[in-house]
Amino acid sequence: MAARLAFMTGIGGPLAVLLLTVLGGAAFPDYSHLSQFISELGAREAPHGELISYGGFLPAGILICAFSFLAARVLPRSGMTWLGLVGIAWYAVGYVVSAFFRCDPGCRPAEPSFSQQVHNLVGVTGYFTGPVGLIVLGLRARSWSGARHLSALGVGCGGISLVALLLLSPSFPYVGAAQRVLEACVLLWIVVCAFYLKRSARAGT
Repeated sequence: MAARLAFMTGIGGPLAVLLLTVLGGAAFPDYSHLSQFISELGAREAPHGELISYGGFLPAGILICAFSFLAARVLPRSGMTWLGLVGIAWYAVGYVVSAFFRCDPGCRPAEPSFSQQVHNLVGVTGYFTGPVGLIVLGLRARSWSGARHLSALGVGCGGISLVALLLLSPSFPYVGAAQRVLEACVLLWIVVCAFYLKRSARAGT
């Protein structure tokens, strides 16, 4: 049951992020996925900002947090596995926090509000722990049965994500693209891991 739920949440969370990004961007006049933050879709005064926040970011964060908890129950237990999944869980908490602490219009004010400061703090730390968690899990996955692809993907995606994190400066003209690369790397590993857990559960039955 835990493996099945891990699969469902591991697919549902990333799918929610994809939908909120694509649909939210389409409903936001002149929005650029290359130069604007994803959080701008749910910012205060943004078109459909509350809907994106509570109908997109919030369920996405809850689902990915649930995946981390469930995966910890299914994967071979170890300190490294637990540490890596905590990193992913904290990354997911960033989605939840962004729903309640929405960024200021434009998400890059000269004098950020308290909501923007909380948003930035949790978001940036999550963008660090998520990639580091992938690397830790990738290294640990070497000892899991039939998980060589998860190992290579974890280390590779984690490394790429950390490079993308260095580019998340409001002054960088393609900050939106860098953020999406980071997000895609973390979410891709979650999806692949979800399928791995599903196959492992079937093999064990």
